[in-house]
This record gives sequence, C-alpha cells and structure tokens, in this order.
Amino acid sequence: MPDEVECPRCGESVPDLPFCIRCAARLRDERVAGPGRAGGPGRSGFAAAPGEGSSRIAVISTLFPQLPASDLDTFRIAFAAGLLAMLALVVAGAFPVALVGAAVLVPALVLLYVYSVDVYEDTPIRVIAATMGWGALAGAASGFVTNAISDAGSVTGTQRPLEVLLFGVVVPLIGLALMVAGPLVLLRDRHFNDVLDGATFGVASAAAFVAAQILVGSASLFAAGIRPIGEPVAWIARIFALGVALPVVAAGAVGSVVGAIWLRYRSPVRDRDALGIVGNPLVAAVIAGVLLVATALAAQLPGPILDVAVQLVLAAISLVWLRRTLHLGLLQEALEIEIGPAIECANCARMTPYHTFCGHCGIALRALPKRPGSRPE
Repeated sequence: MPDEVECPRCGESVPDLPFCIRCAARLRDERVAGPGRAGGPGRSGFAAAPGEGSSRIAVISTLFPQLPASDLDTFRIAFAAGLLAMLALVVAGAFPVALVGAAVLVPALVLLYVYSVDVYEDTPIRVIAATMGWGALAGAASGFVTNAISDAGSVTGTQRPLEVLLFGVVVPLIGLALMVAGPLVLLRDRHFNDVLDGATFGVASAAAFVAAQILVGSASLFAAGIRPIGEPVAWIARIFALGVALPVVAAGAVGSVVGAIWLRYRSPVRDRDALGIVGNPLVAAVIAGVLLVATALAAQLPGPILDVAVQLVLAAISLVWLRRTLHLGLLQEALEIEIGPAIECANCARMTPYHTFCGHCGIALRALPKRPGSRPE
C-alpha cells in the first residue's frame, strides 16, 4: 500500500497515487500508463471516462458509462458505421429499410452493451431485457394509438391546432409516463440502490420505447414498396432525427428522471441535494416533459433541416443532463467506503486499492464491467 496523503479536495487520507481514490481529484500531474487514456476526472471531469468533461456532449460515453476506454472506440465505430449504412440505404432509395435501421440502432447497441459488460454480475440479463420489453410494448401501443388517431383525423378533417395538441403535447407526455413506469417496478428491489441503476433502467426503457413507436408508426411506409418516392435530403434528415435525436432525447430525459427518483428514494440523505433542483423527481419530470414536447413540436417545423437541427440541440441538452446525473451516481459511495485490497483496474490494467476510483487513471471503478479480479474476494 502506498504512503498516504491528504486529498486537497475531499480532505480525506488516501494513498499517494496520481488520483484520489475517493473523489478522483488529481494528486499528481502524471500521464496514465497502460491501455487507459491520459487524464482523469479532476474537478470537472466525467467519472466514467477519464479525460472527458462532465458537461461534454458525447453520445457513447454517456449512454454506455460502464465501458472501459478501449471499448468506447468500438462502440463509437459501431454507431458511426450504423449511421453510414443507413445513409447508404437512403442514397440507394431504400428509405423504409433505412428508417428501420435507424430506429433499432441505439436499442441494439444498448443490448450489446448490457451483454458485453455484464452490468449486474449476479442479476440475470432478464432484468434489463424485461425493462426494454416493457418499453417496446408500451412504444408499440403508443404507435398503434397514434396511427389510429391520425387515421381518424384524416377522415373527420381534424383541425391543425387539435392535431398539434395531440401529437405535439399529449402523446409525448403519455409516452414519458409509460417510459418511466417500467423502471419504477424495480424501485422496490433494494439490490438496485443507486442513481446509476435507476438511470440505466430509464435509458433502456426509453430506447426500446422510441424504437417500437417509430417502427409501428412508420409501418404504412412499406405499403409503397421498398423504394417509395421521396427526396433523399428529407430522408437523410429523418434518419438523423430517428437514429440520433429522438432516442437521445428520450434516453437522456427518462434516464435523468428515473435517476432523480432513485436519488430521492434510494440514495443516502447526504446526496439528495447534490443535483440541486433537478434532483427533485417532480421538477425532473417537468423538465423531461418539456424536452419531449419540444422535440415533438420541432418535428412539425417547416423544412427537413430546421426541425432536425432543433431536435439535435434538444438531444445535446438531454445528453448533458443525463451525464451529470450519471456522474453523481458514480460519486455517491466514495466517502464512506473503507479502502480495500489492491485490484486490477479494467481500464488501465494497473493495480489500485479497491475503492471508488482508480488511483492511476482516475476512472470510476463502479463504471467498469464486473470482471474476475475487479472486486475483492
């Protein structure tokens, strides 16, 4: 065990390593050795990704916070390759196929993420699968109802203001309630006792909901064949909306709301004000509702570029909100945990005392997959 020093940030006695194992403050100005990347959370960094700020707009490290640095690039490549494949299909004129691919891209990555990192080593994958199953069923039901309302409106000549109210306000708010309802069932299980758990369930539910809603809502497109008439520019914009903006807004908003619920009802009392006013579940729900409604209303703006641009801005806001929530979840347990025996960090492959953060690369050990040797016996 290295000699101990007093951390200037948290004031606790910690091993004399480059980073504080309790709060991740930088204790030495050193570069990280091994496969991990240089840098670390420091005062404003993101606990799950050394070298990235906690307010950075980064899709992969935010939606998949339990990936070691070496795996982040793999998921980034998979996400980019998926989008490029969808764009290639648009260029080829296979618009509906591209739409299906865009709808399932993020949920597919979520499933791959859960399987590859083994987020809960002693909990079957069926917990996340059931959460996503609920989201998919609720999303499909929402898509069917939305189609029915749209078809009825076309027959009866529903006026534009009523249509905007239904599809721009009512449907998104009902969707928010449905996406949150599934994860709430798991609140009773005290095995899932921190903000990171709640946010993960929220992201999984939201990703599946949006995918199912899009697929059911767009089923009519296949009636015109695999190559329906349409402008490629409009379809490219739609692919970015469906493959990036909509799932990210939903995942960020719902993950943050469910994280706030876990913060209020499962976290230690000392942490419940750590997120400020957005840590209040009611306030978080209102903000999430505003984001989802604004995203739905943006889809009705004129021109395919303007609406997607607005939706991408809303996605960035949701992403940063979720990132701050996850950052707190990774910091929660730091101050009251006893320093344990040395373990191998899955990020930098160096031995570090078992606690909250790696003393060499600064990553949150809770943010890494549970592998043999990553927890003390």
